[in-house]
This record gives sequence, structure tokens and C-alpha cells, in this order.
Amino acid sequence: MNKLCKSGIVLAAAAMLGSCMTACGNTEQKEQANPPNDSAKAEEPIELVFYGGQSNWTDEMFWALYGDPIKKKFPHITPKFISNQKVKLTSLMTAGEPIDLLLVTSTGTPAYILNYQLQTDISGLIKESKFDLGRFDPNIVNIQRDLAKGGMYALPVFTQFPILFYNRSLFDKFGVPYPKDGMTWDETYNLAAKMSRIDAGTKYYGFGTTLTFHMKTSQIPLTLVDPATNKARSDDRIKQVFHNFSRFFTIPEFVATEAMSKGTAYENMFFKDQTLAMWSHYTNLARRMPDTEQLNWDAVSLPYYPEAKGIASSVDPYFLYITSTSKHKKQAFEVSAFLTSVEAQIELAKEGFTPVIRDKAVQDAFGQNNKNYAGKNIKAFFPDKIAAAPPYSPYYSLADASLLNAFSKVVIGKTDVNTALREYEEEANKKIEEQIKSEK
Repeated sequence: MNKLCKSGIVLAAAAMLGSCMTACGNTEQKEQANPPNDSAKAEEPIELVFYGGQSNWTDEMFWALYGDPIKKKFPHITPKFISNQKVKLTSLMTAGEPIDLLLVTSTGTPAYILNYQLQTDISGLIKESKFDLGRFDPNIVNIQRDLAKGGMYALPVFTQFPILFYNRSLFDKFGVPYPKDGMTWDETYNLAAKMSRIDAGTKYYGFGTTLTFHMKTSQIPLTLVDPATNKARSDDRIKQVFHNFSRFFTIPEFVATEAMSKGTAYENMFFKDQTLAMWSHYTNLARRMPDTEQLNWDAVSLPYYPEAKGIASSVDPYFLYITSTSKHKKQAFEVSAFLTSVEAQIELAKEGFTPVIRDKAVQDAFGQNNKNYAGKNIKAFFPDKIAAAPPYSPYYSLADASLLNAFSKVVIGKTDVNTALREYEEEANKKIEEQIKSEK
């Protein structure tokens, strides 16, 4: 499985957040008391079709982490995997191909689920099987409740959230103390200023990230699109987050490119060139870090705002949707439930996926099959308290893209903050209005 550890991309079947996932200390006992619809009688053989959705599952990854364990647990079920990298969802829908289970995030739900009317409320299946939603952090359940207007369309099977990765070798090179858990954003800014410099003709940058991550999973409550009015917003809190990250681009010697302003340049800077000291990215990034011999990395908790001390960012979970067109909804639910069990989560945690339940055995297994996790600050992947997710809007992605464009214009010097935010609202609201019209 070491091969598996190095493959895939973050979103892949990335990481199940046992980490920030709270509640449920006695998950194992609860699962034994309430097995998800186990049947003593032989089941009729069926095929369940999985579509990769927003993930970057490869065939190898799916079968190692999902397909084979499912076949072992449910001998009557034959999983079939369709890669989103090879086949577009539109093609499957046009051809009338069956899909039973589909993996997407909450913000991807409109494009992958709602636009095709693939949603179905599984509240009845949850109640019938006595499935314990308490194994998940309430904030994760609330994301689905909000999205499904009080119901549940899917169970979470893995998640991601931002933490702060850093290059130990660069801090050693310049004699600067390493980042620590529990830093404020102001302390992080000061540390980034110390690490931003030109040395022997090479330009080094103290900090990089993508604004999109921090708007979507903000530690302080944000509402990018008002669900009551479907209007994009740029209130004081949004301006606070906007300013917090734009100021890093004002550090002397920090000359931003457009790729840096949108976050697309940092992977090469951190992995390959090693000119980036700190990189705030989703937890599942760690699975594809180069060997420690090539990149001496570690991680700490995401820095916090003064009014959100001790609170990690909200999470960006991936949900395994049972489709409205599935002819095997009960069996698909049983499989979904199994993938949230201690048994299944341990195997994923071993590969470095951040688990979605809070359980000591799962946390203890984290990264066991990946040598790059040895000696790392694993507790950064398991915060005690997470922030609530922003109110759900099917138009969030439209506003988010416009806001990132505005941010880019500001930090590369094309316009000022007030103008950029005004233009962002105008652009986002125009896109939302056009989208609403197209839905009628």
C-alpha cells in the first residue's frame, strides 16, 4: 500500500476527519449494539455502481480502500467503479447508465446531484437501521441537514480541513523557530515576514495559501451568499478574512504573481523548489508529500483569530450520496454505513486519510502505512473543536470564484480593496441571477 500512499491527489478519497470529528467516544460499542441491517439469511447477489464524482479515485485506490473491503463484508454485493477522470457524469446520465453511489462535497452537490435530481432522503433508512449519527461531529450532520432542508441525502465518508504545513529545513537554514500549535494569525504573519527574503539570489516566501479554503471553512462565521435573498455579500467578517490573507502579500520581498494570488503556484514552491516556508492547505495534502528525505515537513494547527481561540476551521466533508435512481437503496445505505465504521475507518486512517469519526483506535492507526507520518505532529490533524459550516447556498461556488478574482486583483496591484469587493458583488450577483433564470 506504500504505492497507494504516494498516489492520488488530495481530493482523492482523501482523508476522513476523525480529527476534528467529535462526539462518539464509544463508537465501537454503539456499532456493535446497532449493526446496520445485518441479515442472517443469504442475500440476493447485486451490483452496486460507484461514481468518483469530485474525487480523484484511481481504480487501484478504490479497490484497495473501498471495493475489496466491501466485497469481504458483503459477499453478495459486487462493487463496480466508474472513474470521473475517464467518464463525465453528463455522459452517464445521457446514456442512462445506473449509478448507485456518488461522492461529492456539499458545494459540489448542486452540480453533481441536484441538477440531475439524483438526491433522495435517507432519513427513513437511518431510522430503520437505528444508525447512530452521534458518531459524527454535529457540525457535519448539520451540513447535510441544511443542504437537505432538514433531511439527510448522504453520510459523510471522509473530510478535509486546513492546517499549517511547514518546511523544517528552511526554518533551520535561517535560524528561525518552527511554527507552533495555537498560533494567532498575527504571530503567523510576523513569522512569515522573518522567513520572506532573498538569499544567494533565491527568493523565499514565508507563507502561502488559497483564499477559497478559508472562506469555505472559516473559523469565524461567514455568509458569502445569503440563502434568504440569494445575494452575494461582502460584510465586515468577509472583509476581515480578505484582509487577513491579503496582508501576507504586502511583506517586503513578497512579489506576487497571479498564480500565487490564486494559490496555484504553491505546490511547486513547497514540494519541488522548496522556496515556500509555510503552506496552509487541507489535511489530505500530507498523503502525497514527497519522501521525508526530500522534503523535511511537519504541520501545526491552523492559526486562529482572537475571537475564535481554540476553534479549528469548519470541515469540507465528502458525502457518499445514494442516488434517487438506485434500485438498491437499502444495500447502498448498508455499504455507506459500513464505510463509517471503526473497522473501515482504521484501514483508511492507516493510509493517512483523516477519519470522519472520533475513535481512539482510528486515531492511533493514523498514518501507520505511510513512513512520512513518522515523527510528525499528528495531533494537528485531530483538533478538539471545529467551527460551524456557513449556511448552505447552491450558488456558493459562483460567489467564491468571483471573490477569488477580486482577491487576485488586489494583491497583484490591479485595484484597491473597496473597488475589488464592489466589483465582486456585482459580478457574483449577475452570475447568480443568470443561474436562477436558467433553472426556471
